[in-house]
Amino acid sequence: MRGKYLNIVQQRRVFTLTSLAIALSTASAWSWAQDTIEEGQSSSSSQLQTTAADEVIQLETVVVTARRRAEAEQNVPAPITVIKGKQLEEAKIYQVQDLQQQLPNFTSQFIHARQSSVAVRGIGNNTANEGLEGSVGIYLDNVYLGRPGQAVFDLLDIEQVDLLRGPQGTLFGKNTTAGVLNITSKQPVFYQEGNVEISAGERGYKQLKGTWNQPLSDTVAVRLSGYGTHDDGWLENTYNGKDLNEIDRYGLRGQLLFQPSDELSLRVIAEHNREDSSTGSLVPYSFAPWNPTGNPASYLPVGVTGSNATTFADRATLLGAKNIARNPYDYKVDFDAEQQAKIDQSALSAELNWQLNGYKLTSITAWRDWNFSPKNDLDFSRLAGITGGFKVEQDQFSQEIRLASPTGGAVDYVVGAYYFYQNIDSRNTYQNIDSRNTYQTGDSALALTTAYPNNATLEGLGKSKTHSYAAFGQSTWHVNEQFDLTTGLRYTSEKKTGEVNQSEVNPAAYAALSPLFQSYHSGELSRRDNSIAGLITASYQFNPNILGFATYSTGEKSGGFNINSVATPAAILGNDSLKIEPEKAQNFELGLKTAWLDNRIYANINAFITKLKDYQAVTNTAIGNQYIGLLTNVGDLTSKGIEVDFKAQATRNLSLNFNAAYTEATFDNGTAPTPFEVFNGPGGTNDSGYGKGYRDIKGNRVNGAPRWTANVTLQHQHDVLANSKHYSLINYGWRSETYADVNNSEYSKIPSYGVLNLTTGVRIPHGDNEIDLSLWAKNALDKHYFLGLVNSGNGMYAGSAAQPRTIGASLRYNF
Repeated sequence: MRGKYLNIVQQRRVFTLTSLAIALSTASAWSWAQDTIEEGQSSSSSQLQTTAADEVIQLETVVVTARRRAEAEQNVPAPITVIKGKQLEEAKIYQVQDLQQQLPNFTSQFIHARQSSVAVRGIGNNTANEGLEGSVGIYLDNVYLGRPGQAVFDLLDIEQVDLLRGPQGTLFGKNTTAGVLNITSKQPVFYQEGNVEISAGERGYKQLKGTWNQPLSDTVAVRLSGYGTHDDGWLENTYNGKDLNEIDRYGLRGQLLFQPSDELSLRVIAEHNREDSSTGSLVPYSFAPWNPTGNPASYLPVGVTGSNATTFADRATLLGAKNIARNPYDYKVDFDAEQQAKIDQSALSAELNWQLNGYKLTSITAWRDWNFSPKNDLDFSRLAGITGGFKVEQDQFSQEIRLASPTGGAVDYVVGAYYFYQNIDSRNTYQNIDSRNTYQTGDSALALTTAYPNNATLEGLGKSKTHSYAAFGQSTWHVNEQFDLTTGLRYTSEKKTGEVNQSEVNPAAYAALSPLFQSYHSGELSRRDNSIAGLITASYQFNPNILGFATYSTGEKSGGFNINSVATPAAILGNDSLKIEPEKAQNFELGLKTAWLDNRIYANINAFITKLKDYQAVTNTAIGNQYIGLLTNVGDLTSKGIEVDFKAQATRNLSLNFNAAYTEATFDNGTAPTPFEVFNGPGGTNDSGYGKGYRDIKGNRVNGAPRWTANVTLQHQHDVLANSKHYSLINYGWRSETYADVNNSEYSKIPSYGVLNLTTGVRIPHGDNEIDLSLWAKNALDKHYFLGLVNSGNGMYAGSAAQPRTIGASLRYNF
């Protein structure tokens, strides 16, 4: 149930939202009526192709490079979904976390740039740890992004976004055990074009973006794009009256295309993104029973005489905190410490394509850096408790070379080699800024946490370095005109080093309290993993409109080390507790891709079963009566289900996209920390207490894996007066409930939710140029929901509150 504040906000917005809905429905209804009256008129829809003779209505042919060569999406025997850049623009989607409202069986867990992850088929949602790599590979302009947070910027000047579901290890490499999110920006063209767009909306939302493309000669063209985005934020901090989760970021991308002939091209991209925001401000979400550190005789269940059981919220309130245990859906917090997330990243890449007698040689050289610096109120209250975070610096370099054979023969193939280097420094500091500007925990730290000492500094440095080498090949044998057999292999050899250097607590007198506060140096840890990823796909073209396929594929996600360097588990459990084994996937797939009514309808369906061994996850467990983060292989799992992807060009002016998935993702075996609501032990002993110890997780649902997801998008456009064009878009995305924790604690449950987005606009010719004016409502029903939860220890989960309703307008000029 929402609070009074939310009801007031809803009342203030109801007239604006109603007006927008009436305008959208009225304009759309009038335009749809014109379909019948003006059947002879032509349309310039991106999803409509016509001929002068008979005005053929059909869906656009979408080209993908899933097999490292350009092919029509419907001809590729694999589950792929594509969103074109124009659709993103009309839907006002400019963040990766919003893509789950368009893509099937795709989930984004977003807190801030460091704590973000994406999942496919329920695999890959985990909180941050620099030793934990993604299960879904994210590629930008054919360059692998080593950290998911590198994709947390505005999606600018995008050509299309492809989602490849299932292991993609053969051609895309490591860390694609669940799939690949492939983002492609528009490249320079040899004619002048550009656009400028300004948007404004609620909460002081402002966005300015633009693109300018200019040929410099017959062989050289440049393209420049940039954006700046601001949002005041949507969390009210009742401590000081300010808003949190504010957004301030900008980015620039410059491209140069050198194309001296039809056979040779060189594309160079340089980009920079910067953010200084308060994103990542978490809302106290739920409070389970908790036995604070004290006399073991008091470690008893709630209600038992002599029990010290309480909740973190109750304890904080007794110490003077206010408003900590209120309804999380009110989107309010009460923090005394500053919240900040600063991100700075730059990139440079060069892609060379050379046609050689039908062969295509491709070389991609890329460098990226990513720097993250936070400030977090880690006690979630106005008390002088703990603040801090992880300051991360990452550099990466990659080189890929591949050769694609000519097509048209009995066999075509792609072969190549790949190198990837990554260096990460992660400095972890727990601190409080007092009146003397020294950095330390506050006066209430010990009383609040019963673990961390007052007025102390805790810090450490973790390091990780990766050298990865791979050779790969994939071929397709066209057995006959209908039957193809595709096989592929990739061999990867990877060396990874890690190091944890935990500093002794200051003042040093506190070191005697626990090994977690003592100096600990792991020394340099090293591992080498050699792996083979494979694929075999049999596909059969039953007729020109029906393609069937069956696939068996494997993949592997890198092993590594937990390099968190404050309260490192190695201080108690030794270096072995820092090591994680690779995550290995086997996938079976059956699918049909069909086209109907002269390509006016695409209806695709596939069934899958993915078996993962040694699934990597971050857990929070009690060690030495203190909750600490533990990166580990929690067990094996199975994800199985059915996906449907439907597209239709219903009329010349109306199109429909619908996708849905049912996924049953559960653990086959494994162990995880005890759920917070479960009391461990007989009571009255050191190991007794809520959430202590471990439990079998066999049968548990995989964290962050909804059973059901569904998205529908309806687009309409029609010519109106003076050759103008009216357009409208309705998008609704829904997903069922999930658990945020592998132990399926009831306190980690995120309820199901749906999000409605509306857009209506008109494009007006202006000479050879065009004016585009639109009104829009994102999250039009003002659904308050959470993109993810973090286990904060002490029986508490904190949540990342998604953006509430935003109503706004955009003015765009295309030239």
